[in-house]
Amino acid sequence: MNLKTGTLTHHATLVGDILLTGVGGQSKEDYDFALNCTYIAKKEADKQYNSNTQPGPWIDYFADLLYSYFWKKDEMDIEYVQPNFSGTVGEVWMKLARPWLSPEQVSGVNSGLSSLEAEVDLLKTIRGLSGKAFDFKLIPVSYNANGDMELVITNVRFIKSTLTTSYLFWKVHQPMSQLDIRARRVSMSRRAIEVRRPLVEKAIKGMSFDFAHYEI
Repeated sequence: MNLKTGTLTHHATLVGDILLTGVGGQSKEDYDFALNCTYIAKKEADKQYNSNTQPGPWIDYFADLLYSYFWKKDEMDIEYVQPNFSGTVGEVWMKLARPWLSPEQVSGVNSGLSSLEAEVDLLKTIRGLSGKAFDFKLIPVSYNANGDMELVITNVRFIKSTLTTSYLFWKVHQPMSQLDIRARRVSMSRRAIEVRRPLVEKAIKGMSFDFAHYEI
């Protein structure tokens, strides 16, 4: 955090297996609101579903939890299941989510993933990196033309052809048995954020979590 401006200075935050990415010039107060909502939704979704085996129900429950805190859900969903995939995951995600993504979100995701790959010890904690199945989430944060905050919740799951890798999947071309990408978009107006912020802060204070977050 920049103490003078209160703007976000790190690229992203790893919340368990979710990478929450911000945009340049975003206030830390706004980013923390998105972070707190991510904490709450992840905790509750993880209690109901295993995203590795039930990615569809997991992401729907996650989005529904955000809806219960007055985030608006986009009517369009992204569902991509390719049993015999070979290619670059990042390119597929970009193509699928392009209608939802701003240039700032794309830049935030690329910066966040690059920073994560540079953190070798942190990278090792990600579930599935050293196994056959890989399950990872991305939530880029941005603002639309009306000034509403938008989150694009993305769940990426694939079955790898190799058991162990020392890198993330994003820019590496590799064969896989199956690739699933699911995404949901939610938004909240500036006015609603200011109203809901105290409620979210109150809710999270009464919760305990079995995962941590790391600024990267």
